Amino acid sequence: MSKKPVIVWFRRDLRTRDHAALYAAAQSGKPVIALYIRETDLSVPPGGASDWFLHHALAALAEELSIPLILRQGKSSAVLDELIESTGADEV
Repeated sequence: MSKKPVIVWFRRDLRTRDHAALYAAAQSGKPVIALYIRETDLSVPPGGASDWFLHHALAALAEELSIPLILRQGKSSAVLDELIESTGADEV
């Protein structure tokens, strides 16, 4: 039986160095799914400068990871539920 994957949800901490959740996931021996959700249910949407910064920060993160970075948009709980269902992940 293959191991179920673990999802590492990048929220505000978009670094790879000294990232406790990423380290724990990598040490688990399970497949790791890296995820960023652009949350659409925020009370105040980000401005243009924030969008620009986020774009470049996510590009840098994707380049640093040795696994694909999945980018999704929507309500975080719905996105997580869908990804857990589609991948069979048992940890976030």
